[in-house]
Amino acid sequence: MARNVVIIGAGPGGLAAARALRSYLDPSDRIVVIDRHDEQRLGVTLLLIMRGWREPEEVMIRPSRVLAGTAELVVAEALQIDPTARRVETSVGSITYDALVLASGAEVVPELIPGLASALENGVAGHCWTLPAALQLRERLHCFPGGRVLIVIARLPYKCPPAPYEVALLVRDLAEERGIGQSIEVTVVTPEPSPLAVAGPAIGEQLTRLLEARGVSVRTGEQLSSVDPRHREVVFASGSRELFDLLIVVPPHRAPALVRDAGLADGDWVPASLETMRTSVDGIWAIGDVAAVRIRENLLVPKAAVFAQQQAEVAARDIARWLGYDAPEPEVRAFGRCWFLTGRGMAGAIEGDFLAEPRPAVTLSSPSPEGFTQMEAELASWLAQDPGR
Repeated sequence: MARNVVIIGAGPGGLAAARALRSYLDPSDRIVVIDRHDEQRLGVTLLLIMRGWREPEEVMIRPSRVLAGTAELVVAEALQIDPTARRVETSVGSITYDALVLASGAEVVPELIPGLASALENGVAGHCWTLPAALQLRERLHCFPGGRVLIVIARLPYKCPPAPYEVALLVRDLAEERGIGQSIEVTVVTPEPSPLAVAGPAIGEQLTRLLEARGVSVRTGEQLSSVDPRHREVVFASGSRELFDLLIVVPPHRAPALVRDAGLADGDWVPASLETMRTSVDGIWAIGDVAAVRIRENLLVPKAAVFAQQQAEVAARDIARWLGYDAPEPEVRAFGRCWFLTGRGMAGAIEGDFLAEPRPAVTLSSPSPEGFTQMEAELASWLAQDPGR
């Protein structure tokens, strides 16, 4: 009897899961991918767009073309998950499943910080964790006359962990290009004990030196409490306050309401097994940004596309075996590389094995033109999966 496997989300993880599943399942089995849009971009491209180096259409793929012959794309809003009936309600009807993969990503929720949503609406604050926001911030930066730019990480965890530090360097790079480098001050504030703490203290020290060498200061251990748009001031839980001329914020992230309303989340995220990507609910797996995949008691797999794609393969193998197919055992991995953009054709790379003991074995390579070229080649390879480009 043919089986139905449903994947919510057509991002890097969802696409990878669909392709992997097709290689393990019977040709008669149906694989359905649900997403609100027939377009996807890698997270790094939002930085390229913000900086003005790429336009949205240049770095976009169509999942319908990528999935042709592999899975069926349903362009719709997933409205409700019924784990008991094994059914997903969408804006175009109901879809039943034998196995469900949550690859829905994370949503940004600025309203969780008092005053932040208002600051974003009236233009005194911006971010680049969605395409519309990245475009708005690009316009704001290109007419920014100078002053204090405060970059604040509101909550942990969030998508693309290196991104706020890249933003800081790209803001400085653009200011120098515009001839206002001497009239701009850039500061990054994070609740972490050191920048990019998930990669370990050595990377934090190296990253701090890199930032400071380019005129970016760093404050650690500060939790954002509220934003005062009128007076352009942020307040931290410690009671300290900082004025700004432009606030760039990493908004709070959490699992989408669809997932939380179905009772699949524990707090803000869906716990999933590192070995299988199974959730606590039979027949449901979670991968990518929506999932909390624990490596150790105090360490989660970072939320980045490279890890979502690895988790997709783990989930696909486990689903196939769960359905009775002779698939390989899941191979647990958490090795990844994130490009680190620093400006004007320069990029380094943060890469390593997060499963290494007793702590993640991660390195940060020096920014270089070669690194930027390799980043562009990797992006071109990802775009090439769309046969219509």
